[in-house]
Amino acid sequence: MDLAEAPQIVLEQPAPCPDSEKALELLRRALAPSVAPRKGWTLTARFSKNGGTLAVEGELTDDADAPVAHRVLAQQAHECSSLARAIGVWGSLVLDAEVERAAAARPPPTIPSAAWPAPAQKEKPAPEQALFLAHAEGHRAIELGATMFMMGGTGSGAVAGPSLFSMFEIGHGWFLRPALVLGRTIQELTPSSDVYATFGATRLDACGRIPGLYLEKHGIQLDVCGGMELGFIHFDSPSTAPQQPPEQQRLDAESGRTLPFLAVGPSVALRGELGGDLSAMVRGVAELNLIRDSFFDSTGASVDPSVFVGRAELGLSWRLR
Repeated sequence: MDLAEAPQIVLEQPAPCPDSEKALELLRRALAPSVAPRKGWTLTARFSKNGGTLAVEGELTDDADAPVAHRVLAQQAHECSSLARAIGVWGSLVLDAEVERAAAARPPPTIPSAAWPAPAQKEKPAPEQALFLAHAEGHRAIELGATMFMMGGTGSGAVAGPSLFSMFEIGHGWFLRPALVLGRTIQELTPSSDVYATFGATRLDACGRIPGLYLEKHGIQLDVCGGMELGFIHFDSPSTAPQQPPEQQRLDAESGRTLPFLAVGPSVALRGELGGDLSAMVRGVAELNLIRDSFFDSTGASVDPSVFVGRAELGLSWRLR
C-alpha cells in the first residue's frame, strides 16, 4: 500500500516579480503541514502579470496525473509573496480533504489470524437433505382428508366405499394417521356369487414422510406406514356358517352373519402437492387377516376369506397448518 507523503511543488515558470525566491519559499511553508493521500501528487503554480495585476493559477494532480482541483487567484500588487502563501493555503485545505476521503474509503485493517483457527459454524442442513421431512422447531403439521377405496380378500368379492382420515405430526417427519373405513360389496364385480357384505373398520398407522427434491408445496412426498385395523364384516343372507346346526343356519340365512375383522400390515402413499394446502394422494394397503371364518353360500359352496387383504385408495387431503 502506498504511504502518504508531501506533494511535489512545481513552479512552471519564474514568477514575474522581484521576490520570486521568497514566493516559492512561502509556498513550500504553507504546504509543509499537509500530505497527499498517496505518492506522486503534484501542486503546480503558474504566475502571470497583466499590467499592474498579478495572478497565480494553482492545479493539483494525483499520482495518475489526473486533475483533482484548480484555482486562480489575482490581486493588484508588485510582489508574489502574498499570492504564493494564499495558493499554498488553498492547496493544503484540498489535500487535507482528499486525505480524509481516502481514509473513509479505505477498508479496515485485517486482524492477524490466531494460532488456532476459530471452529467452523455448523450449518443447518437443508430440509431436502434429511431422509424424513424436517420442519422448523415447534411446527407440527395437521391434515384432514378423504379417499375412495376398493378392497379385496374379504370373501365377498370386491368391496368399495369412502374413507376419512387425519394426519398428526408428532415430530421429525413422523405422523399418526387414524382413519375410518366403510364399504359395501360391488355386485357388478361379483356376478358369480350371491354373498354380499358391509365392511367397516378403523385403522391407526404410524407413518414416516419422505420428501422429494423440490420446493415446498410444489412436489411429491412418500408416506411409508405400518398399522393395525379393527372392525367388522357383516355378510348378508343367504350365507351360513359351516358345521352349524340347521336351526342356526336358518337364523343366519334370515339375518346374515357379522364377523370381527382384525388385520395388520404396511401401507404406502404417494402424495402430490397441488399448490397451497391441497394435495392428491394414491395409497396402497397390504394386510394380514388375523381372524378368518369360512361360510357357505346359497349354492352350498364353501367361502374362505383370504389370508391377505389388499386395498387401493385415491383421494385428497387438506393441510390445516
